[in-house]
Parts: sequence; C-alpha cells; structure tokens
Amino acid sequence: MSKHTSLFGMGCLAIALALSAGCSNAANQDSAGTEGTAQPSATATVSAAATVAPSLPATAAPAVKPVALLPEVPEYSGSGRGYELDGVNVQADYSADQTLPLGLFLPETMIRFEQDGRTAWGTADKQNYVTFLKLDPAATAAAEGEFVPGTDQRLLKYKEYAGSRVEGSRRVEAFVFTAKKDTYRAEIHIQGDQQDKLLPLFVSMLGGIEYMAKQPPITPGVFLQAPDVGSSAGNKQALQETLDCIAAWAAKDKEKFAATMQSPQLNEALQFLLDKKMVYRFNELTVVGIPIEGAKRAGFYVNYTSMTSEGYITDGTYEISLLPNKQGEWKIANID
Repeated sequence: MSKHTSLFGMGCLAIALALSAGCSNAANQDSAGTEGTAQPSATATVSAAATVAPSLPATAAPAVKPVALLPEVPEYSGSGRGYELDGVNVQADYSADQTLPLGLFLPETMIRFEQDGRTAWGTADKQNYVTFLKLDPAATAAAEGEFVPGTDQRLLKYKEYAGSRVEGSRRVEAFVFTAKKDTYRAEIHIQGDQQDKLLPLFVSMLGGIEYMAKQPPITPGVFLQAPDVGSSAGNKQALQETLDCIAAWAAKDKEKFAATMQSPQLNEALQFLLDKKMVYRFNELTVVGIPIEGAKRAGFYVNYTSMTSEGYITDGTYEISLLPNKQGEWKIANID
C-alpha cells in the first residue's frame, strides 16, 4: 500500500471514531432525558467541591499596643529643655507644683497660676492649662464615672490615658500615672477651638514630668571661717576682696559685687551669678595660693549650697581667681 493510501485510511478511521463518540454521547443524553434527572458527572462534583471552601472563624484585628507617655518619672536634674511652637524653638524651664513633688517644663510663652486650689500651667488668659491631682483610694472612688472613654485618636494610644469629660466650653483629658509609688492624675483642660493647636504641646509637657521632693528653703549668706593667709598685707587684701565678693554675691548686691571685679566687662559677664531665681549659702573657703605656685594669679575655692526658686538644691564648688590691678590690688579676675 502506498504512503498516500495509508494516510487516507488513518484519516477515515479517525473520522469514524469521532462520529461514533458523538452518536454515543447523544444517545446517552437522550437516554438520561427519558429516565428523569441526570446524575452529575465526576468532573462536576470535583469542581463544586473546589468552589465551596469551608468557612473559617473570623479573626479580630490585633489591638494597637499602648504607648507609654511616661515610662518613668525621673528625678529633676537641674536641666532645661525647649519646644517647637509654630516652627519656632521656645525655651522651657522647670516649673514645680506648689504642693506636690512634681513639675514640668513650662514654655516661656505660658504662665503658672492657681486654678481651683491646684497649681496650673497654661496660656496667659488661663483658659487652657494642665493640672495635677494626687489620687488615693477615696479620691479614686469619688472620681468613678467622672471621665468617659475618650475618642481622640491622638490620645487613645497612650497607656496612661484615662478618658475625657466636657467642662463648659472645654474638654478635659485625663492621664493617670505613678511617681515614686504614688498615683497621680494629670488633666489637660482645653478650649474646643484650641484643641488642634495646643493639645500636642500639652501632651509633650506631660511627657516631660519630673519628680522633685519638697525641701525647706535654705538661708542665704556667708557661713564660713576665713582661712589663714599669713600676715602679708597683700595676702590679707586678696582674702578680703574675696570675702567682699562672696558677701555681695549672697546678698545680690550688684554695686558691691562690681567693686570687686577687674573690669566692667567681667562684671557684666558674671551677672548670671546674681540671678534672683537662685540663692546661695557659702559654707567653706580654702586658699589655693597667693599667688598660685607657677602662676601670676591668686586663687580660692568656695563651697556652696544653692537653691532655685523652684526648690532645687545643689552643692558645689567655685574657684575664684584674682589678679593685681594697676595699683597692685588683687581684684576678681574670674569665677569658674
């Protein structure tokens, strides 16, 4: 048989098989139609099973982890800080609560005042401010229901956030925190139209709360015994000049302080020592040398205790250096 004949025969066979299969399928369909409802094919069953997946239990979205606004309340260390307000850096100084051992850093654009028997820090019109309240079991029980869950998304993330209440035209946002094992509540009182402008600043101020125990005020002045400098007139004059400087310093007497200085320029540079917010108690004076060996200057160490107007107490030592002027008298050349 030729090659062409073989291909022709195979083609006829394929056509015959196709026609036979078609007739067979048609016959099956006709048969199924005459017997009633058709049975689903295996292929259809697999397809349906793949389409209808078993339902899984719904899983709630994980809650946002609270952020600690005050991981701890540190001891005040004498430092300062600043804030950025409307793109401008504003200096802030530590300002203590007048009854509680707490304080915060108050921007120089704000004031401290008394509000409803508490220390308050806020705007000059006293309409927006922060206060603290120490909580005890009785106060906590009395405050139940005073605050409702807040809705401000800027505050909900904070672990210390305790809720909100309406107070006339103001909202009061509450935060509960612990300092030295005592529990306190900080409240932000803020006018509705100032919410967006001032709330971030007040929250930053709360984030900077620091602890400072109340101390009795110190008595300023000179409480020391003059060291022995020998019988030399020059040595005695150097000692007396130093004592005069210290006395004027403690008394904040600018005129007498200036009289002990080498120059008006030095006097101007050292005026910060006479800051009205700081009082000094001078406790001990020791002589370094008149003059110091290998130098032209004389020197004394003075130990002091100082206290700021906010109640912060420090102990320290200054070195007072002197140089002779044109008349040969020892005058203060530096305090460092």
